[in-house]
Amino acid sequence: MSNPKSDLISLDALLKSKGWKLIQKVMEDEILQAAMQIAENPNMTEKEVDFRRGAIWAAKQLREMPVRLHMKLTSEIALSPKDDSTSD
Repeated sequence: MSNPKSDLISLDALLKSKGWKLIQKVMEDEILQAAMQIAENPNMTEKEVDFRRGAIWAAKQLREMPVRLHMKLTSEIALSPKDDSTSD
């Protein structure tokens, strides 16, 4: 079973990694590309626009996931009983 403290340490390591910075850059590029496709194609069907909007939403959710997870883990740690005998 995972431990919120060790999960938070792992998440912090991910956020500081070059890999995460690369993923963020790719997601930002994908968001921009999808938005530009909507803006530059006045003949795009409603389904195509919805698809691009969905791609933007998904990329944004991925970029924001670590922040939401960090808040969740921090809350879990703050609300958990203090017990020095448990190991991390």
